[in-house]
Amino acid sequence: MMRTRIGDWFAATCGILILFMMFVTTVDVGLRYFFNAPLKGAFEMTEITMALVIFAGLSLAALRREHITVNLLESRLSPTVTRWQRVIADLICAVTVAILGWRIWARGESLLASGETTLVLGVQRGYVAWAMAVLCVIAVGVFLYCAYRAAQAPVVARDADVNHALTGSGTAL
Repeated sequence: MMRTRIGDWFAATCGILILFMMFVTTVDVGLRYFFNAPLKGAFEMTEITMALVIFAGLSLAALRREHITVNLLESRLSPTVTRWQRVIADLICAVTVAILGWRIWARGESLLASGETTLVLGVQRGYVAWAMAVLCVIAVGVFLYCAYRAAQAPVVARDADVNHALTGSGTAL
């Protein structure tokens, strides 16, 4: 796992947002249980916060290489091919997230044009969509950085990769 300053920032931001969701949920449940009065807008606060956590977490998972991967052929490929496989995968992810961000931005524009808001709190839904789109743009930058980093990585012999994966170091077992 590679730690970076921006990765630490994303981790802290996601942690704070998750703590906020936990606080809102706890207060909502407590108010419902003891006073039969739910927290006004709790569902909407949780919904908006969850969207932001997901899109901010996308960059964090990419930076730390903690996203889900399926390696069916990697053990049969040379280290050079494996390196370029990572580069291509990161570039495909960058393009995919760029398209997703573009469509979310367009949806945000239509939501703002129609004046759509959340029912209880009256939050403009278009601004939430725009925040998600901006997080997509950041994720595109992260994926491009990861592709560059993968392309620049030295080719390491397969045995060293296996030892590193098993022991966390480049030394023999």
